[in-house]
Amino acid sequence: ADQPFGARFIHQKTGFTLDLIEVQSVPQAFTWVNSFPVSDKGEPHTQEHLLMGKGNMGRAWAASQSMTLTEATAFTMQWRTCYPFNTRAGLPVFYDEFKLELDALLHADYTDEEIRREVRNFGVSENPATHQLRLEEKGTVYNEMTSSMNKPEWVLFRQIGLDQYGPKHPLSYNSGGEPSGIRQMLPADIRSFHDLHYFLGNMGSIVSLPKGETVASQLAHFDQILNVLEPKKVNRKAESEDTLPRPEPAPAGRVRIVDFPFENEQQPGYVGLAWPA
Repeated sequence: ADQPFGARFIHQKTGFTLDLIEVQSVPQAFTWVNSFPVSDKGEPHTQEHLLMGKGNMGRAWAASQSMTLTEATAFTMQWRTCYPFNTRAGLPVFYDEFKLELDALLHADYTDEEIRREVRNFGVSENPATHQLRLEEKGTVYNEMTSSMNKPEWVLFRQIGLDQYGPKHPLSYNSGGEPSGIRQMLPADIRSFHDLHYFLGNMGSIVSLPKGETVASQLAHFDQILNVLEPKKVNRKAESEDTLPRPEPAPAGRVRIVDFPFENEQQPGYVGLAWPA
């Protein structure tokens, strides 16, 4: 309708990015964190799992959702980790849930044992026919990525990333985690990753609110929440495209033949084409 319905604001004290738009729907927020991978251990993906429901902070955020008609999810991309939610309980509840979400993301208190169980550990299983016991490698993140990385398109996609950016580049690492890398993950790795990435200046939200408040009133709510959650300035530089190293791609015209497991020779293969980074 040729009328602006949103604007971008930067919180002066913390550097938090707020894209505020007005849509006549339930209040909702799409919160993101710049989370460039630092290895193939899957720190961005593992962090998402832990923050959404582990530790007292994560459990409090998860428990509040059913009581406040809130729907929340999370997913990890190569560049960012995203935490969308919406609530059908109105604006006052939305602000409470927004604060709970950011509080859980910023002030993680999961235990080392929760990290091990979520990432990768060993259990004992029994063969019901022979009653033989065996050690079983397992873990929520490990199981998910082992299943994913056995798919041929994932193997091909993985090689494309290496060819585009070169090994050791943040955008060539597996943000979900290579099974071989996940096995090496230690609690110290995930805690270090959280300290490096999860601060308000490296985060932002796209927030959609219905009519009912002035923009000044909305901004006052967010200002109060952000000031409480991060009262002291964090002296770390936010990640962005400008902080990435230069890609070191494979030579032009190189062709890679990538092996992947198939059950028989009749299944079709895949061809992948990529543009330069």
